[in-house]
Amino acid sequence: MRMNITRRNALSLGLGGAAVACGLSLAACGSSSSPSSTDSAEKSSYKVALVISGPKNDGGWGQGHYESLQKAIESHPKWEMLEPKENTASADAASAAQSYVDQDVDLIIAAGNEFVSAWGDVVAEAADSNPNVHFLMTNTDPATDLADYGTLVKVETVQVNLKQTGALAGVVAGLMSNTGHIGFIGGMRLPTTLTKYAAYLAAAQKVNSKIEGHYNFDAGFTDASFGTNITNQWINSNNVDVMWGDASAVDNGARQALEEAGVDTHFDIAQPIDSVGADNPSVITSTVTDWMFGQAMDEIEAGSFGSGAIIEANMDNGGVYLGSYSDKVSQGVQDRVKEYSEKIQADAFLTDGEIDAVKGTL
Repeated sequence: MRMNITRRNALSLGLGGAAVACGLSLAACGSSSSPSSTDSAEKSSYKVALVISGPKNDGGWGQGHYESLQKAIESHPKWEMLEPKENTASADAASAAQSYVDQDVDLIIAAGNEFVSAWGDVVAEAADSNPNVHFLMTNTDPATDLADYGTLVKVETVQVNLKQTGALAGVVAGLMSNTGHIGFIGGMRLPTTLTKYAAYLAAAQKVNSKIEGHYNFDAGFTDASFGTNITNQWINSNNVDVMWGDASAVDNGARQALEEAGVDTHFDIAQPIDSVGADNPSVITSTVTDWMFGQAMDEIEAGSFGSGAIIEANMDNGGVYLGSYSDKVSQGVQDRVKEYSEKIQADAFLTDGEIDAVKGTL
């Protein structure tokens, strides 16, 4: 992984050279036998804070991060979660992070890479002035998203195994569709969104060769009516009967359309939280993401956090899994999903070539 010292080097001269010398290697820096004094001293308590672009109970992206952090706190008694910064606009992202730095918060989490560019100077200054502060950014690739950072000494990222989560949704969709037409709504045409859809469609077609996919990658993340309208359109014109989405509030609108079409014949696969229940009668299961915040907390306590390391959420560590099923999913289908899931976890179900083939059509 490369690190480019650019316009931020003036703010990080104290640590930038050390980061380069370490080569951004955990073995050379964060996991050395002689950790820095700020990390090696055992602390009796720690604080963690979350910055999100929407509300913490949005039923999607924000709530997924919030619930993952709550889960991590339950198993880490030394840690206290501060009230998250909700509905944070890009223009306010730096000040939101700085407010936590000023409180010497041990771990500051950015829910998504939309805050990455705004946080660069905050991270560089904190490396000098607040060495106990660490930064974790989800859905972020340090090689590209953080290439302009002056230092990654106190930074890590979380990435989800999108091949697995897309394949899980696709297997369910392929087995549950009676019409052979499935849909997907993405908030933006992001590389991660394209990978999710490609794995989703490839997996669905692998269990049901008659499956055809319908997609939209320009929905945004806030307009539920868009989700209702596009789903109604697909139901009426293409007989779409299973949906999966990557568009937060827009996904709620899609569920409304599915409910109106009939919850016994039109189904939704939710994400990233377990949403099966009476409040969501069209949801038959969920692809759930645990953002692995507990691992980051463990590393901070051990003094090994940082150096731009990547934490992957996957099926092996419980970061990716299917949630509960509604009673609309028969035991026979559940058993088949379980068989396919074992292959997905072993990376013996979909090839990268099969996913790339779908991407090539988008």
